Amino acid sequence: MKKLHLICNSHIDTIWQWEWAEGMSATLSTFQSAANLMEMHDYIFCHGESSIYEYTEKYAPELFRKMQQLVKEKKWHISGGWYLQPDCLMGHGESYIRQIRFGMDFFRSRFGGENLPKTAVCFDAFGHSRGLVQIVKKCGQENYIFMRPYSKYIRPQLELPSEYFYWKGYDGSQIKAFRGTEYNSPLGKAAEKIATDMQRLKDYDETVSLWGVGNHGGGPSHKDLTDIENLMKQSDVQIIHSTPDRFFAENEPGDVWEQSLISCMPGCYTSMTALKQIYRELERQQFLTEKMRSAAALRGICEYPAHTLREVTEDVLTVMFHDVLAGTVIKAGEDNSLRYINHGLKELERLKLEAFFGMVKGQPVAEENTYPIFVFNPKPYTQEQFVECELSIVPTDYFDSEYSNLQIFDENGQPVPCQTIKEASNVSIDWRKKVVFKAKLKPVDITRFTARTVVEPKPVYPYGEDITFDNGVKKLRISKETGLIESYVVNGREYAHGDMFQLFSYDDTADPWAMSDEELRNGIGKNPKPFTMLTDGDGVFQGLHSLEITEDGPIYLAAEAFFACGLTRARIGYKIYKEGATVDVDVDLFPAETNKCIKLHIPVQAQSYIGQQVFGTEELYMDGRECVAHDFVAMKNGEDYLQVLTPDSYGSSYCNGTARLTLLRNVTYVAHPVPDRPLTRERIFLPKCDQGQRSYRLRLQPAKEQELQKNADLFAEKPFAMNIFPTVDKKSGCDYEISHTNPDIALVTMFRATETDGYLLRLQNNTAHEAQTVLHCGNAVKQLRFGKYEVKTVRLLGNALEEIDMFLI
Repeated sequence: MKKLHLICNSHIDTIWQWEWAEGMSATLSTFQSAANLMEMHDYIFCHGESSIYEYTEKYAPELFRKMQQLVKEKKWHISGGWYLQPDCLMGHGESYIRQIRFGMDFFRSRFGGENLPKTAVCFDAFGHSRGLVQIVKKCGQENYIFMRPYSKYIRPQLELPSEYFYWKGYDGSQIKAFRGTEYNSPLGKAAEKIATDMQRLKDYDETVSLWGVGNHGGGPSHKDLTDIENLMKQSDVQIIHSTPDRFFAENEPGDVWEQSLISCMPGCYTSMTALKQIYRELERQQFLTEKMRSAAALRGICEYPAHTLREVTEDVLTVMFHDVLAGTVIKAGEDNSLRYINHGLKELERLKLEAFFGMVKGQPVAEENTYPIFVFNPKPYTQEQFVECELSIVPTDYFDSEYSNLQIFDENGQPVPCQTIKEASNVSIDWRKKVVFKAKLKPVDITRFTARTVVEPKPVYPYGEDITFDNGVKKLRISKETGLIESYVVNGREYAHGDMFQLFSYDDTADPWAMSDEELRNGIGKNPKPFTMLTDGDGVFQGLHSLEITEDGPIYLAAEAFFACGLTRARIGYKIYKEGATVDVDVDLFPAETNKCIKLHIPVQAQSYIGQQVFGTEELYMDGRECVAHDFVAMKNGEDYLQVLTPDSYGSSYCNGTARLTLLRNVTYVAHPVPDRPLTRERIFLPKCDQGQRSYRLRLQPAKEQELQKNADLFAEKPFAMNIFPTVDKKSGCDYEISHTNPDIALVTMFRATETDGYLLRLQNNTAHEAQTVLHCGNAVKQLRFGKYEVKTVRLLGNALEEIDMFLI
């Protein structure tokens, strides 16, 4: 007999068209209603996001105790078990680990380990990265149930071999996965929705029907349950009240899927880009601070602030909510989420400085007329990298024709390549200085450098001429007519097949999801209009000239050009490094229009187009459809790649020999399409996302396959540098080495464990090949072997290192 598993739930968007407080109110009423109905009907209610259970325990303790009893009676099932239902494409892999482990830790403590779910549930996310497979598996779960991208039963968006399949991760691990239809059923119409889902039994012996009023809560109703009881009696199909765990336990898939589960609503990769950017900064600062505080604690300098860092993690996990990170909440929701991010950044800055100043204690005081600079390297290997630092010198009277530059010396007194560049301040006194220098840095430790001043003539740079550069490795030309890179040759190979980094403005819709079939299948935006160079600046660029060199020294040559399209203005800044093939491109956008999508074009011929995703890399579309990638995209031609590092953006597309990086969309907050109705109200001002200045940093460089992830990691996570004058305070603590031998293995983070004793190190193989390294922590040494893209957890306990099979926190 065919079998239908009924999974009663109530998907609750705790923030969407409303703020968090109203979302919690809806949760409490839904939970109370679900519990009340169990006195009249025999069914199972499924729900499992620990963040809202935690609020329930706090605000409705009697109801919470009732829920605990219902779980014991198997009437209430904890499904999913994560902190909340996050966006499943744009977070860092470590953040998804914490989504699961924070949720499981809460449910274990309140409901017992025997009630922890084996099935991850992410109904409402707008896509799912293949990197989640390894994470789910190593966090102790075995299955994954999702809804989007939609199936043929709803709205064809992704053709799978089956709706029930094995999902294979980048590292080769597998979990079971099932795609359900809509998680919602309208109030009083659950039986109709279930009857529709029963049509899937034409293709399968068993399937699932998700039902219950959702979005703003509700769950089951008395009418729905009565109708279902009647349907069970009348049907020739075995219909049972079930759970995701039961369905997966009773069924074995036959097919395997080895890709991410995308695309669906591709506008979510770019909408509300300012929030996305600051969220990514919060993640990076969190991991940097955890490494710094771990190093300081192990050296006896200061304690590890576990409680505060846990609060910061909760800020991160909260903002990962699928409607927040996707950019599909109201303006008040965006503001609310930014408060979480800023709280986290404030706490991290305080913790980071406490550790940094502690590490500097005991350093010799500065010699006369010197300025000490200390740099913390978060990488577990010695590296040479360009470091920037800003500081104050003793003010001078120099101004017109001369001014003070900085010279930098290493710990042995040897000069290192350096260049004084424009400082953040604009006070016309020879006082504030910013320097970029090439630094050889010790692993997970501070390295000292010394700055001295030297008076030099102020340089005068030409403008309005072609900029040409040739260092024997790269030849580059920026046109005075267009302000764009028209030639980029590395080791004799021309990569530019047209003007590189030209901005285009596309006509867009107000819909932040971009959920139309047209946008899904053919990409976002129409009728591209190119930005053109402003010979003489206007508006925000009043009085400025294109194309002008702004810096030229031992490290790089910098130039800038200004552009316009309609009411929108843009600045593109170039940093042409004197060594190697690298070029940095900084873009400052000043949008002042609506329903526009701004893309940056890079014409490069490619055989394949790839990008970084969660703990791995993904083959991206090459037919104009919008793609999602984290810190880089790369165009392969032959054995080499042209890599573009993108730490400030997610969305892009590739078509007809051109990569198109999507920088922002001026959409309307929560402009959700409704069939046969206007998208937005007319003749009234409606706030738009991403008005005002938005900035992006990019890096262009050829690379080998095994270098892609490492390059992105180095560009995204910068060393922390600061001018500090050491005091007479004595050194606290001891020396303690934290390092390993293979730069292809990333130290994602290191932190004091909460689920076990000691410290945990999360390490990732950044390549698609097997790799190994030797890890040193104090006197402890351990050799580690990694499969492709494998992530490992190593526990440091005293003088011993132990590899842990499970992802722990």
